[in-house]
Amino acid sequence: MKIRAKFTGLIIGALALCLGACGFKPMYGQNSATGAALAQVMANIQIDRVTNVSGRQERLSQLIENNLYDRISPLSSDGSTTYILKANYDVEERGYGIREDESVTLQNLRLSVAFSLIDISSDQSIMNGTARAIVTYDLVQSDFSNKIARETSLERLSEEVANQIITRIGTFLSNNQQDKEVS
Repeated sequence: MKIRAKFTGLIIGALALCLGACGFKPMYGQNSATGAALAQVMANIQIDRVTNVSGRQERLSQLIENNLYDRISPLSSDGSTTYILKANYDVEERGYGIREDESVTLQNLRLSVAFSLIDISSDQSIMNGTARAIVTYDLVQSDFSNKIARETSLERLSEEVANQIITRIGTFLSNNQQDKEVS
């Protein structure tokens, strides 16, 4: 057992050295290139109402908004809004896995969220992107089970696209802040 613990410690130490050697830096926090400033900038992003492509707000809109708010920053806003995040989404559903009786056995959900980060001071979009996620679930004989599977799939999709959006924005702002500090 002691050998296993030493071996595990040795592996963790080697991984830490490898991450340091490859130039890995955390995006947020004291040891990041921009310090805690990026976390505060992220906290000052206002999230506009998320809508579908036809401009309506649905349950999925709320899920995406909530996931964005949960992931945007561990800090609370200092009251100044620097950027506005605008997003709209499209959900595509396809059935496949067809049986002999022509019934569908699998459902494929694809969520695409187009987003734009707008600088308040210039009212210009400084970053645009699209986050995409796909999930597949089984269709069964029970309508209730299918409904719950679809809702759970939409929740997972909203979490995935929110993670992608926040990571891309954080990376963009982190690189942008480094450019400002250099000049």
